[in-house]
Amino acid sequence: MNGSRAFLIAIAVILTAALITGITLLGVYVRLPSDPDYDNIWTEIDKDGNDTFDIDDITTINMDGDEFRILQLTDLHYRAGYKIADSDELIRRTVEIADPDMIVITGDMVMTVENNFYVEHVAELFSDIGIPWAVTYGNHDDEGRADKFYMGEIYENAEYSLYRNGPVNIGGLGNYAVNITRNGEPYYSLIMMDSGTYLEDYPEFSYGTFETGQIYWYDWLQTNLIESGYAKSMMFFHIPLPEYRVAFDEWQLNGSDPAIGFGERREDECHALINIGMFDKIKQLGATTDVFVGHDHVNDYSVEYKGIGLHYGVKSTRQVYHDDDMIGGKLITISGENAEVAVSNILLPE
Repeated sequence: MNGSRAFLIAIAVILTAALITGITLLGVYVRLPSDPDYDNIWTEIDKDGNDTFDIDDITTINMDGDEFRILQLTDLHYRAGYKIADSDELIRRTVEIADPDMIVITGDMVMTVENNFYVEHVAELFSDIGIPWAVTYGNHDDEGRADKFYMGEIYENAEYSLYRNGPVNIGGLGNYAVNITRNGEPYYSLIMMDSGTYLEDYPEFSYGTFETGQIYWYDWLQTNLIESGYAKSMMFFHIPLPEYRVAFDEWQLNGSDPAIGFGERREDECHALINIGMFDKIKQLGATTDVFVGHDHVNDYSVEYKGIGLHYGVKSTRQVYHDDDMIGGKLITISGENAEVAVSNILLPE
């Protein structure tokens, strides 16, 4: 009798513990409530047949002096309380060296189911740094409790943040632009885009890419920017285009001319297994001079391909896989009347 009772009590304890664990895990994995702005729908033409583009809708920064310095950071991967202080220090050191006018983080700021905690930390960190900053999403950012709308609200409301959710009907989130003026005149446009996560309906594993609606939106945006006096732009997103692989291969085969490229490829380019045609659209419109991505943590090369600079950022923290001699950022300097672009890697000492 006592033995049976003890057995039943043990079973009850085990089941109770399992139930509590299940409820706890369910609470961790359940998405947090977010507030999608379904009113922010993009249409090229309104109901009266007028173009919906308004240059005043785009955030503008006026550059001081003769140059504008942008620091690209990428793949911060804040997660699970791991190496947070070290990551903060690395980022602050890179910012101090670069002395930028603006910071752009090209995706994978956070990861893990507890991403909601770390997106708050990222927003607080860059608000405290006190330099205008923008972000694009990577394939890991929204894998936890916080979806992109939840994170977008935090980023939009953070101090010094330039981030905007952008339209909700073209694919992804965080498709927006920032314009730079010089002496009050149009100078350069920075176009931020969401390059997706994974191809869900593809027969084999593949990283994501743009949706067709995003290419239409980019075409519309870039065409109107040109007509508004912004003859040049650069793009920032996370996952590289398939052309990156071709560009680097051709550069190597042709002798790795330092006038055309620099940097290293230490891993294969992890792009989508389909080519949606974004590079062809960039080439066709003729305004985007440079493209900056992240995603592949131990690539930091820059190569000119068909007149367009294709650049990997430098992984900016030691979170997740990395090489200790390839940590830092990418410095982009736009200068002079003709808006010339110079790009260099900032590599922190090991």
